[in-house]
Amino acid sequence: MTDNTPLRILVVEDSALTAEQVCELIRCVSFPVVISDVATEQEALAAVRASAPDAIILDLNLRQGSGFGVLRELASLDAKPAVAILTNFALPRYRELSALMGSDYFLDKARDFALIPRIINSINDRKRLVSPAQTNNTIEAKAEPT
Repeated sequence: MTDNTPLRILVVEDSALTAEQVCELIRCVSFPVVISDVATEQEALAAVRASAPDAIILDLNLRQGSGFGVLRELASLDAKPAVAILTNFALPRYRELSALMGSDYFLDKARDFALIPRIINSINDRKRLVSPAQTNNTIEAKAEPT
């Protein structure tokens, strides 16, 4: 990835208001991004296949399907995007299961929402500075990565 190449971000959120707020926070970063948003598990999987995002901001509780279904499908990809779970259901069991299924971060919507730009910056740094063979390493951040 060159310095001019936008970071491709997929927001999977069934609340239009929350999705817009997440997109606004992502737009605060100082590098180019391409943001798309979808509201269902099926739309998320289609978007992943069509555009191979670098990062996904993923709600667990969707009106149709779930974030866990998305995580399950992502596990079969060769090039996996970085995944930040953003949920109202920040239960320890969900955090553990998300980590086991490959998420990189786990955020509570009520308390960690403002950390989204920092996480996007970390993902961008990792994409630009680390070789593809090393991108599965967990990045330490205040947002309690999984």
